[in-house]
Amino acid sequence: MTPSNGKPRHSGAASKVNLWLAIGDETGDFEDPQSPTLHGSGLILACPATLVAALNESLDGKTIRSRMDAPVEGLRSWLLAKGPEKAEELKRHHVREAWLYLREKRVTGEYPLDATPADEVLRNLLAAFRWLAGHPGIVSLGIHGSGREVMSDFATGGDSMAVLGTLYGRMLALIKPFLGASPRIRMLAGRRSEKPDSDSIRRAGQDVPAPAFGKRQTTSKTGGNRALLDAMERQFWQTLASMGDQWPVPPGSAARQTVFAGYMSTDALVTALEREDIQAANLIRGEENRLNSLADLACSLMAASCDSRARDLRIRFPDPIGPNVRFFSASEVMA
Repeated sequence: MTPSNGKPRHSGAASKVNLWLAIGDETGDFEDPQSPTLHGSGLILACPATLVAALNESLDGKTIRSRMDAPVEGLRSWLLAKGPEKAEELKRHHVREAWLYLREKRVTGEYPLDATPADEVLRNLLAAFRWLAGHPGIVSLGIHGSGREVMSDFATGGDSMAVLGTLYGRMLALIKPFLGASPRIRMLAGRRSEKPDSDSIRRAGQDVPAPAFGKRQTTSKTGGNRALLDAMERQFWQTLASMGDQWPVPPGSAARQTVFAGYMSTDALVTALEREDIQAANLIRGEENRLNSLADLACSLMAASCDSRARDLRIRFPDPIGPNVRFFSASEVMA
């Protein structure tokens, strides 16, 4: 990790405060506590100017911004052939679709991260992984484990939103000591949907009928957002408190919010950032979807490098994966 006296290099206007933006995502369905498959949450963490500069960087002749606005290179024709059901995937960089393509095309074997395979989709996916893993200013963090490890051992019951919040809070607390003097962290958690009978909805005391078009509701219409944010902030401060007097917890809620605040509403985050850092506010306002795609890339990097199940297609990662990459096992950090 970048040491506290050596903040990652970035270009652009300097912030008046030591502000860090975290954008989160998840892997796994978080609905089966007994599932042996990999579950986890991941995020990217960087200063606003670093993210602005990163989106303007070029990778094989294309900016990162343009790459995040489109599927993994080589995937477009495959998505078009799938018809209207994949229309939204044509507008974003979503690693899941690349895995689905590679499985359907029966691309198999083991490839090192620095490989340049013949398949265009796999070649561009590896290039994107290499870019993020090697970036000097973007931190990629995550906590992963089986369904049992991440959903049964955290004293959150079956509330998947509380589990996700707990994971986010723990990993951000663990990285805070490395972020320099008086860091301020602003977290935008990934959006997700829930079943109308989920624990987080019942915990909030809400009656949420299933929509006519399906069986799930976005968390903005349920109690899930509050469950995630409450669990995240609680775990963040509990983790810092457990580190001893070196990282004292501010006594008042306003002081704690200055150090760390989580959001699931983009508008609320932008409003808060306008009082702190206009560059950060403009970044979230104009680049949210691209930042979400970068968070998806980080979470996918974690899933690809940490899933020990047997697979027909495997990527062989170096150890460490990159200077600013840290993926924790749940058993390692949540005991």
